[in-house]
Amino acid sequence: MRRMENFIKIVVLTGMMTAVLLVVDLLVLTCFGVWTDAGLSRVSMTGLAEQTSRMCDERGALQYSMSQQGMAKLDAFEGFAFIMDDAGDVVWSYRMPPELPVHYTIKDAVQFSRYYLMDYPVYTHIMEDGILVAGMPRQTVWKYVLSFQIRTIEMFASVIPVLFLINIVLLLAVPFLIIRRDAHRRERQRTSWIAGVSHDTRTPLSLVLGYADELLRAAKDSAGVLEKSAVARKAQMIEHQAIRMKTLVTNLNTSNKLAYGMGVWHRENVLLAELMRASICEILNRGLDEKYDICVIISDSLEQLSVRGDRELIKRLMENLVNNAINHNPQGCEIRVCLTTERFWRFDRIVLEVSDNGGGVSKKQLHILQTLAKTDKLPEHGLGLRLVRQIAAFHHWRVRFFNRAEGGLACRVYISGHRRDGTQQQGRSYL
Repeated sequence: MRRMENFIKIVVLTGMMTAVLLVVDLLVLTCFGVWTDAGLSRVSMTGLAEQTSRMCDERGALQYSMSQQGMAKLDAFEGFAFIMDDAGDVVWSYRMPPELPVHYTIKDAVQFSRYYLMDYPVYTHIMEDGILVAGMPRQTVWKYVLSFQIRTIEMFASVIPVLFLINIVLLLAVPFLIIRRDAHRRERQRTSWIAGVSHDTRTPLSLVLGYADELLRAAKDSAGVLEKSAVARKAQMIEHQAIRMKTLVTNLNTSNKLAYGMGVWHRENVLLAELMRASICEILNRGLDEKYDICVIISDSLEQLSVRGDRELIKRLMENLVNNAINHNPQGCEIRVCLTTERFWRFDRIVLEVSDNGGGVSKKQLHILQTLAKTDKLPEHGLGLRLVRQIAAFHHWRVRFFNRAEGGLACRVYISGHRRDGTQQQGRSYL
């Protein structure tokens, strides 16, 4: 659900940024359009010249005229026009402002052909025997001639693709950064909430466990044997469920810290065989029911095996695997905790395996177990085994769950590999 929400947010933000950029681009294009779409500049001067004609009168003098279509184009922009011969004299005009002179020097012609004629924006076209000049009213057109060096145009050609790529990066990066910032905020809130729950439940659970222990001691006879009474059974159940609740809260807190990098963990050399025995002893000392039998098997060559990692996390990994076998086999089972080596290609890899001979899991549950580290869901075999995967990933180990052929669930943790020549490949796993 959270991934879907993040996806929707990214899509919405991307759409919003796309809309903003489109608006900006449209404004830029509009500005260019206003600059280029200026009255007579939109009318082809060549076409306007084609609307003029000349003829000789009876005395052989040239007479000029413009068609109704040409004059209509000028009228549409309240414009004017005149024809100047090679000597600079105006020989024909249409709606020419009276303040304009009827004779121009070469200097005047050069000046108004590029800019303005007495503040009138004008456009010119060379004819066979003169120059056609068309103008518009004052204060209607901003007219300026721009010129660029070729290298500047080449620079524009190289910069435009870069600007396009920057727009694409902004469209992708900004929503991602916003979502990431929001996710970090939610992660901090979640971590603070879980830490608060862990702290607030510590005292009530301690009281429950203390009172349950007192009830159990009171239910024992003079020889220290627990009586088979209703009170004793209820006290055992209270203690068992309180321990499960305490383990659940601890797993939740540890899992959250590992997921979001909030915890402080210490890497040190840990004697794995010693830690395995100590963890199993703690589980047995909690008063494990007789229907559960835990067997520890450690290869002689691994008695002094030292691994680099956090002692408490490795201990939590083994306890969670054993507790999972206990919690999901209420009818009882045999639990085997083995530390052995297994030959794989040119390596002898170290394997920590916890298995039981209980009911095992379905194919669907087994698939969920293989993907626990990639999902936020907490299925039946959920938080404890998910934490196992997180702890293994923290130590760069590999985890595999499978159903045993003779029945029951097994979990293998591939800790490291040893080459046959004795060289150890620490911190890597091979499958």
